[in-house]
Amino acid sequence: MGHVALLHEATQVLVTGDSIWNVRKMGWGVKAFCQDLKLNQRTAHVLGELDYRVAAFTHGPHIADWARERVRGFLVDAGQ
Repeated sequence: MGHVALLHEATQVLVTGDSIWNVRKMGWGVKAFCQDLKLNQRTAHVLGELDYRVAAFTHGPHIADWARERVRGFLVDAGQ
């Protein structure tokens, strides 16, 4: 079972669902809430390839400045 993420193309807003959290800093969700961490990480990698200006998280504040670049930076730092 994977996570749901949504991209509203008209406003360029990405809702990452639970694939990436932004509590204190960007990171992975709690393992107890994720059945397949590898699938979660693959989903996050796909999100890094999409075009968006704002990243909204179900856990933590949204990012409106350089959102795509910051998500990509997290993925690189996390070894994705």
